[in-house]
Order: sequence, then structure tokens, then C-alpha cells
Amino acid sequence: MVFLWYFITETQAKRKLVFYKNLGISTLKLFALFYLIDIILSLPFILILKEFV
Repeated sequence: MVFLWYFITETQAKRKLVFYKNLGISTLKLFALFYLIDIILSLPFILILKEFV
């Protein structure tokens, strides 16, 4: 959570978040979408890794 706060407030990503907000995408929806994509990409890798360990 601390990293997320730093990312939003102190980096150039704040300008990108403003761009998405102007498109009508809230910050929460954007991060939730990234989280779901991360789960979808990570789950097969974890399952394959689990078979070998």
C-alpha cells in the first residue's frame, strides 16, 4: 500500500492517472483491472511451477 501511495503521489504516473480519470476510468477500477490481469497471468505459472516442486 505504501508503494501504491508513493506511485500515485510522487511519480510521473500521476499525470497518466489524470488522463485515465478524464476518460472516465477511476483509479480504483484501473488498479483492480491491473490486479485481475496479474492474477490471470500469474495463476498458470504458479500451477505449472507447483507441478514440478
